[in-house]
Amino acid sequence: MPRRKRKTLFLKIRLNAERTIRGLLSSKKAVSVVVSTVVLTAGVLALGIAVLYWAYSWGNLANLEYSRAVADSSHAVSERIGFEYISFSSANNQLTVNIINWGRANNLSISLVYIWDSFHNYVGTGAYFPSQLTNLTTGSPIPDNSLNMGDEGGFTVRIPNSLPNGYYNIRMVTGRGRNFDSSFIVP
Repeated sequence: MPRRKRKTLFLKIRLNAERTIRGLLSSKKAVSVVVSTVVLTAGVLALGIAVLYWAYSWGNLANLEYSRAVADSSHAVSERIGFEYISFSSANNQLTVNIINWGRANNLSISLVYIWDSFHNYVGTGAYFPSQLTNLTTGSPIPDNSLNMGDEGGFTVRIPNSLPNGYYNIRMVTGRGRNFDSSFIVP
C-alpha cells in the first residue's frame, strides 16, 4: 500500500476515533448511563460485602458455641464423683453429703440434688439446691463453689419434713449435666 493511502487511512481512523470520543464526552446521556452503572455496581458490591461479613460473623458465633458445647461435653464425660459420707439428722431435717472429685475434670459443681424413697417417690419437692460447698478439713467455704481434681467437699440439704426410717436414694446433678447416684439409710 502506498504511503499516501496509508496516511489517509490513518487520518480517517484518527478522525473517526476523535469524533466518537468527543461524542461520548459531550453526550450527557452516555455519561449518565456509565455513571449510573458504576454507582449501581458499587452499591451492589458494598451490600454484598456487608451481607458476607454478617454471614461470616454468624458463622463464627455458631462455631464458638459449638466448640464450647463440645468442650463442656468432653469435660462432663470425664467427671467422676465419689460419695464419701451421707447422713440424715432428724433433729434439724438436714442431709449431709461429703464427696470427692476423682475424675479428670476441674471446676465440678453441684447444681441440683434429688432424693426419693425406696418406692421411687420423691421426698419433699424432689429437687433441692445444695448449700455452699465447704472444705471437709477446715469447714471453710470452697471458692467458686466447685471442686478441682482430687478435692473433697461437703454440702447440706435441708428437707422440709422428717424422713421416716428406711432406704433412700440420692442423685446429684453437676453443673455440666452429669448425674451421680448413691443411697443412704435412715435408721
